[in-house]
Amino acid sequence: MKLDVDMLQKLPFALRVEIEENAQRKPLTQSELAFEQRRILTALRKHKTPGKRTDLKARTSGKDFPQVRATDVVGKLFNESRKQVEKRIAVVEAAEAEPDNVEIRRLVEAMDKSGRVNAPYRRLTIMKQAEAIMAEPPPLPGNGPYRVGMIDIPWAYEPDDDSATRGVLPYPTLSIKQACALDIDSIMHADAGLFMWVTNFILARGLHLELLQAWGDFDPKTLITWPKDRHTFKAHWLRGQTEHMVMAVRGKPLVDLTAKVTTLLRGPFHLVRKNAHSAKPREAYEFVERLCPAPRYADLFSRYRHNEKWDCHGDESEQLDEAQPLKAPI
Repeated sequence: MKLDVDMLQKLPFALRVEIEENAQRKPLTQSELAFEQRRILTALRKHKTPGKRTDLKARTSGKDFPQVRATDVVGKLFNESRKQVEKRIAVVEAAEAEPDNVEIRRLVEAMDKSGRVNAPYRRLTIMKQAEAIMAEPPPLPGNGPYRVGMIDIPWAYEPDDDSATRGVLPYPTLSIKQACALDIDSIMHADAGLFMWVTNFILARGLHLELLQAWGDFDPKTLITWPKDRHTFKAHWLRGQTEHMVMAVRGKPLVDLTAKVTTLLRGPFHLVRKNAHSAKPREAYEFVERLCPAPRYADLFSRYRHNEKWDCHGDESEQLDEAQPLKAPI
C-alpha cells in the first residue's frame, strides 16, 4: 500500500503503527483493502469530532484533523477519493449481508481479480435498484403505469398509401396517423422503456420517430434485430428476413446494459403460437425482462400470452386477465 505520509502522521499512534506494519505486507486485494479501510474508519468514528481530540493531534506539526468525513481521511490516506473507499466497502458489505447470493459474491471476486472497483459497484447498484423496482406493487392488469412496454403495431402493407397493396394482410392495420392517436402516454410510467417493433420500410422512412414523439416524447436509443429463418414472400423492395425493435426511453428508467448485444441470436426461436401472423419469439420477451426489470410489463397488440409477468393487450392475445384489448381507432 502506498500511503499518504502526512495524513498517516495525524492518526492515533497505535492505529498508525498497525497500518505501517500492514503496509509492509504483499499488495492487498480489493476486498482485503476494504476490510482494512473499514477497520480504520471504525477507529476514526469513535472520535466524533476529530479536530477536538488531543489523541488525534499530529505528532510532528501539532495541528488537528480538519473537520471532514472519516471516509475523506481514509481516502486521502490511501491516495484515492472518498467515493472509491465507499464503493469498495459497499461491495464487500453487500456480500456479507447476503452470503448465499452467488451474483454478489461474484462481484467481489471480479473486483479482486481486476483490481477495479467501479464496474462491480455499478453492477451492485443496478441489482439493488432492480430489487426496489421489483418490490413495487405491480400495476393492475390493463391499467398501468407500466415501467416497461412492448408494442407491435399492425403496420399497413409497404407503402401504406399504395392502394394496390391494401387489404393483403389477414388482420386490421393502422395508418401512421391512427397509430399516433393511441394513448400510450397515459399507461406508461414517467420513467419508462418502450420496445417498438418496426418493419424495414418503417425504419428506413423514419416513420417510427413520429410515433415515439406522439406517445410522450420517447427518445430512441438503439435497435435490436431479429434475424429470421425465412424471408417474407412480399416486399416493397427486398424481401425482408429481419425485424427490428426500437429501444426508446423517457425519464430515467433502470436499464441493465451488462453484456447485452443488439441481436436476438439466430434461432431456432420459440413461438407459443407458431401459426400466428407476425408473432414474436419468446426470446424477445426474455431479452426485455433481462434488460429492464419491472414488476409487470405491457405488451400492446400482442399475438399471444407468453407468461404471467406481461399484461397482453390485443385481439389475439388470449387474455387470461380482465384487461381490455387495445383496438385500432376507427
